[in-house]
Amino acid sequence: MFNKADKSLLLIQEQINKFDNKANSLITIVGIVFALSLGILDTFNQFFGEELTAELRLKFRVLIAFSILYFISFAVELIFLILVVYPRKKKEGKLSLTYYADVAELSKGQIKKLLQESEENSLVTIIDQISINAKICKQKHRFLVIAIWCLIPLFVFMFSVFFTAIL
Repeated sequence: MFNKADKSLLLIQEQINKFDNKANSLITIVGIVFALSLGILDTFNQFFGEELTAELRLKFRVLIAFSILYFISFAVELIFLILVVYPRKKKEGKLSLTYYADVAELSKGQIKKLLQESEENSLVTIIDQISINAKICKQKHRFLVIAIWCLIPLFVFMFSVFFTAIL
């Protein structure tokens, strides 16, 4: 029974690590693309200091609109990616030997006592840990899926800004 529980816990923890790795990779990619796209902002200089025709005024407004949408999309994207990798805190309740913050606050005697209790109730401890990790994994998955879908408007608005700027 314990081997199946341990294996289940390990698989869930591996999935959590995979979600974190994917989010970190996406943060890097989105950050690089954003940094490269900031060069397009120089195109705003062409609109200053000159009398604008109706066509240039329209182009300027469209460029501003797409730029604002692009920055909003970037912010939303980054928020969801950060929510994936953001460390989760333990909910209030009984002390746990599997949560570092609890262990850091305990004396050696308290740790020894909890170790003895957990050996007696090791299946309950593993089940609790499986449940906690599964909830964390589900939340990370949800945020990662939302972040991936947010890539679509981000890149659409980025290309819109780019093509508006060069046309």
